[in-house]
Amino acid sequence: MANRPLLVIGGIALDITATIGKSLSSILHTSTPGQVKQSLGGVGRNVAEAAWRTGGKHVKLVSAVGNDLAGEAVKQGMRSMGMNTEYIETINNQPTAVYNALHSYDGQLVAAVADMNIFDKISKSRIIQIIKTENPNFVCFDGNITPDIMETIATTCQSLSIPAFFEPTSVPKSLKLFEYASTIQTQSVQYTSPNQFELAAMCDKLQSDPILSLKAKMNASQIQLKNAPDLAQLVLPHAIYLSNYIPNIVTKLGDQGCLFVGKGKAGNSVVKYFSPELIQPNEIKSVTGAGDCFVGTLIANLQNSEKIFIDYMITKAQLSAIRTLKSDYAVSPKIDHDLLA
Repeated sequence: MANRPLLVIGGIALDITATIGKSLSSILHTSTPGQVKQSLGGVGRNVAEAAWRTGGKHVKLVSAVGNDLAGEAVKQGMRSMGMNTEYIETINNQPTAVYNALHSYDGQLVAAVADMNIFDKISKSRIIQIIKTENPNFVCFDGNITPDIMETIATTCQSLSIPAFFEPTSVPKSLKLFEYASTIQTQSVQYTSPNQFELAAMCDKLQSDPILSLKAKMNASQIQLKNAPDLAQLVLPHAIYLSNYIPNIVTKLGDQGCLFVGKGKAGNSVVKYFSPELIQPNEIKSVTGAGDCFVGTLIANLQNSEKIFIDYMITKAQLSAIRTLKSDYAVSPKIDHDLLA
């Protein structure tokens, strides 16, 4: 058990981040002075690095790159850190994924373009073979992969009694999880980490699904969160509803903290709000990767602990996100084993 790996299946990309100058009032329809930086990225890769830095055991990323300079640079960057790259496939005639973000001078996201088409080429047979060969004790997958691959992961994990964690990635990508009812019906997807917008979209999708929809209404009127912002109370009914399908919902609320909703063995809801870790606005260098690092540290702790002390784990995950907010990288080099339970 101790030697079983943690598998992360998802995106790997070259991140190109452009930050506009502070004194500029308009950035449209013209070139704009600023700073441009390149770094390793991709949701799956970021999650895997954060899990590895936190102390996850035998963390392995399953992904794909193109046969190009960007692909080689991404793999070499991971190897130079000491990360495993054996399951990063090189696919000919496909460009390596690129995430191109435009940030305001204070590090907030203005706009972004994500070219992730290469992940549509990952084969189901390869995923099945890797999961069966490695027999991991935990699998995490992101929204960059196809619905077919998600269904394959869920079915294979079910056959091997492996819990899976779904990182939604974006509103459109979060809905891929429900394209095949069997993905949810396997009950192997035990955790998910949407933001408030992904959570609402996922619930809307489920409620309109002719196979998966439940008659139960979203109602949390009898549960009042203590010392929580209005946003946490607002998303609570959605989180409770989604927990009927995925028993552990960790909703990321940005600078307002996060909300955990779990489905207890008796069918009751376990609810806890976590206030945000403190950070000053002038300490934020970039928001890119913060949510991924939250997930990476969380799954490293879930893999490491035989007992679920979710309070402690989420607090550690929040600290991981804070360290990345203070960093120029998508994953802060300061994420370390002190964040492991």
